[in-house]
Parts: sequence; C-alpha cells; structure tokens
Amino acid sequence: MTTTNHEERRRPSPHSNTRRRDMFRAGTVVFAVAVAWFAFTPATGAESGLPWDKANHAVAFLTWTLLASCGWPRVGVARIAVVMLGLGIGIELIQGLPAIGRDADVWDVVADMVGFAMGWGALAGLALRRRLGLTG
Repeated sequence: MTTTNHEERRRPSPHSNTRRRDMFRAGTVVFAVAVAWFAFTPATGAESGLPWDKANHAVAFLTWTLLASCGWPRVGVARIAVVMLGLGIGIELIQGLPAIGRDADVWDVVADMVGFAMGWGALAGLALRRRLGLTG
C-alpha cells in the first residue's frame, strides 16, 4: 500500500531542530543581557514594565525559563532550577552593592522562582498535551 503526499508525516530535519535550539540559546543570552541592563542600571523612580515589581520578576524568570529550557532541552528541571536560583540570588547580591544604587530583596528571589515554576509548569503542560495527543 502506498501513501499519498497528504498522508505522509513530515519530520523536521535534524538541521531544523539544531537551528531552532540555537535560536533559543541566542534568545536566552540576549534576554540575559536585557535582564542585566534593567537589573543593574540605577533606579529612576519611574514605573517600568508591570506595576508591581514582583510581577516583573516573575514574568522575567518565566520567560528566561522557557527560553533556556527550549535552548537546552536535555537539561533537567533540577539543573535549570539551580541555575535560575543562582541567577536570582546573583542579581540581588549585585543590586545590594552601593555602587549600583538599588536594594537587594529576598522577596525578589521568591518572585523569580515563582516565575520559574510557572514557566516549567507551562512546559510540562505542553508536554502532557503532546503525549495525550491533544495537540493539533
């Protein structure tokens, strides 16, 4: 029995997966530079992003988690969690330096990890949908 072109399933080439992975890796690095810019420039007092600072942290780390997880798909949740926690703590330690002119806040790290959990939860939900055949 032969199949028609419509019945064939198109598999992505290994090269397209590599390009996609590299795109997410580059996005992760660019996003890290943007986060560093916002985190380490002196506060101006003007609102930036969302009206609640903790929401800004959560959204940033949700985005960072999605980018990193897609860029390094074989890295497990524990390793990404440790990296994200380290980044959150590192940002706060640097912000606590007098030369930066900002304040360190442990609750920012908590908000960072909430964002990580939301990002990982979204990825887990998508993987579950794919396994159950619910994607179209």
